[in-house]
Amino acid sequence: MIKVITPVGTSVFENYIKENDNVIFSNAYIPIKENKYRADDLNKENNRRKVIENTLNEKWFRNNINASAEIKSLIKLKEQLQEDFDIYLLYSDTAISRLAAEILQRAITYYESLNKSEIRIQKIEGLQIWNKEEFIKGITNLVRTIYNIAKGYWENIIINITGGYKATIPYLTLLGQINRCSIYYIFEDTDTLIKIPYLPIDIKWDLFNEYWEYIEKVEHPKIHPKDDLPYCFLENLKSLVIEEKINGKTYVSLNPLGEILWEKYKSRYFIFYAPQDVYEDIEKQAYIREIITTKFYKKEIRENKTQTKNNHRVYDDGNNPYRIFYFEEDNKIYIYKTFESHNNYEDYLNKYPFNDNLKNQIIRTSKLYKKEVKNV
Repeated sequence: MIKVITPVGTSVFENYIKENDNVIFSNAYIPIKENKYRADDLNKENNRRKVIENTLNEKWFRNNINASAEIKSLIKLKEQLQEDFDIYLLYSDTAISRLAAEILQRAITYYESLNKSEIRIQKIEGLQIWNKEEFIKGITNLVRTIYNIAKGYWENIIINITGGYKATIPYLTLLGQINRCSIYYIFEDTDTLIKIPYLPIDIKWDLFNEYWEYIEKVEHPKIHPKDDLPYCFLENLKSLVIEEKINGKTYVSLNPLGEILWEKYKSRYFIFYAPQDVYEDIEKQAYIREIITTKFYKKEIRENKTQTKNNHRVYDDGNNPYRIFYFEEDNKIYIYKTFESHNNYEDYLNKYPFNDNLKNQIIRTSKLYKKEVKNV
């Protein structure tokens, strides 16, 4: 199953207007488009929304491959690849893009080649073109959304850059190039589907190896006071960070390029927090280290093998005595106990229930660590 990620633009409306002189439709569409309505504001536009949805009905879409750039490119992809699709329609934080995504989610099912696809829509918070600072945050949210969809399996990902804001194309192209996933584009006035070739990009990861602990402090959505970061980090990675002032104080966070590269770097490592004595135990536990670097680091495996016992979140590796106690807080993973002995595990589990005091103590005493993962 291939996941096709498709940003959503407004071509579904513009294409209709090109072919139809419909004043009622235009009067409903143009105010939503031009009044800088955010995605949630669409709920206030029920009357105009109904006019648009009733006009762009099944009759309009049936056998109309040119109804929108998104539909045309998806059909062409289907014809060329002959694979089953999971389609992700990513809409910007605007009312008109949300409306387009909701209409397309329904309309795609009218096309025989696509009607068996799973179709999901998702808002990209902050992605709009009216505010530069917020646009940058929106791009970062777009990058994180795509990484979450991919889950590391980039061979099953296609980024379809035909629709959506043209300003996102450089970021999406770079993201695709770095992760070696397929990127496609179709010129709407032609039937030519173009696959963007891979470029020989050579990334020097030495700076990430040197400064990874500081990069972790400023990864999205976190910000960190500039005064608390070393000058060498800020100078050497200045192309990957942005600054913003909040109440007169300067804070630093990763920019979208930084996020793209950091997420790629993290795919090679599992980054976690643990008290020092727990990490020292892990270093002595060969089986626990193997589990962490081959299975536990993967979110879907970790969650499937986790049980709640005496309020603890316990990773149970299965038909063996290996157990990992952990919790997640503010997108950080804290490992606070590991066992290779079933008797020791049960003794700890029964004696020490998990509570806020224990949790706060773990957070307070934990340090940041990383382990290189094994993609098996």
